[in-house]
Amino acid sequence: MQEDVPVLSEGLFEVFGGGSWVFLPAAPVHVVAAALRADVVSDGHPWGENPHVGEGASVLVLTAPINGWMLLQGASETVGGAAATLSERQPVFRATIDVRLPTMSWAYLDGGMPMRTVSVELGDEGDLVTRTAGDPLPFESEHLVCPTSEYGYDSYFYPVAILGHHGLGLGSLEEALLRPSVTLRLP
Repeated sequence: MQEDVPVLSEGLFEVFGGGSWVFLPAAPVHVVAAALRADVVSDGHPWGENPHVGEGASVLVLTAPINGWMLLQGASETVGGAAATLSERQPVFRATIDVRLPTMSWAYLDGGMPMRTVSVELGDEGDLVTRTAGDPLPFESEHLVCPTSEYGYDSYFYPVAILGHHGLGLGSLEEALLRPSVTLRLP
């Protein structure tokens, strides 16, 4: 691995290598919960050890603020609906990475609608197949460095590079794994 390429820790690989999340500007928990009509069911668990991560549909885990941003993690279908709802008030990003398939997608949403979507998956011939819709965002013309891991899959971690572009480097994300998170349950 090159020295200048950020390397995902095992904890970050676990979070981002098989998950879906919304990337949104930081807001008080009660504001996010009210926008989603969700109940707070627990708080205080470190994000990296929250027992509700992966619990299934209708459960979302909200990180503590990280450099002015928050991540809302959950099942893909739940995250998709939450992203659409939250984007009615302000633009957000939604992302899904699953290195087991392997597949990756991200979207920029505004006004409840996706304005830009990108997906990458492994094609039948072993090549990467990319699908896009909407106009490219300004940062896409820059060379964002995807983090790597001991397992590879670098191209699939482009959404993590987007986080880095917005000030959430791997060090900040690593610290966030240890910070308290909040579990929300949707109706």
